[in-house]
Amino acid sequence: MHPQISPGLMFYRDGYFELDFIGNYYFEIKRPSQCSISEIHSFYLQLRKGNKVSPVNLHERIFSAKYLGFCYHRGNLVGISAIKKPTENYVETVRKKAGVVQQSVEPILEIGFSFTEESFRQKGISTRLKTMLLSKITDHRGSLFSTTATPSSQRFLLANGFIACGHPYQGLFDDNIIYFERR
Repeated sequence: MHPQISPGLMFYRDGYFELDFIGNYYFEIKRPSQCSISEIHSFYLQLRKGNKVSPVNLHERIFSAKYLGFCYHRGNLVGISAIKKPTENYVETVRKKAGVVQQSVEPILEIGFSFTEESFRQKGISTRLKTMLLSKITDHRGSLFSTTATPSSQRFLLANGFIACGHPYQGLFDDNIIYFERR
């Protein structure tokens, strides 16, 4: 799928290179409008495999994201993440569940839709994708939030300037979800 990948290197299309310790990886960040139907569908299938996101209007939510992140290993999609543009209603619902009382008129983005194939976890793939996604929105003049029950994601968020707000809550697919925000 990506014959230009050199053995033993991680590769990012915009010039990101790093030695790899487990094989060939190719990272790509795109706007949904730049993605092929096949890429969007593969992203969708990965999200469904993770079983932590409601399938209701999922294709629409993927298309409405600001950026999508993909990680390929030997031509196979093994990791995904995104910067999402959530609806006001969704933000209000999530904040209410977490006990965060806050009215916001500023633009809000969300980091989410993260999933890595089980056999590729704990290799830094999700961290790399989220770091690359955050670098794409350095000009964002609003708040950024994320919700997660995953300890490694919580550590990533804290290390990148996010603050845990409110209280843990029960989601549809996870227990003890924590709301994080960065301004």
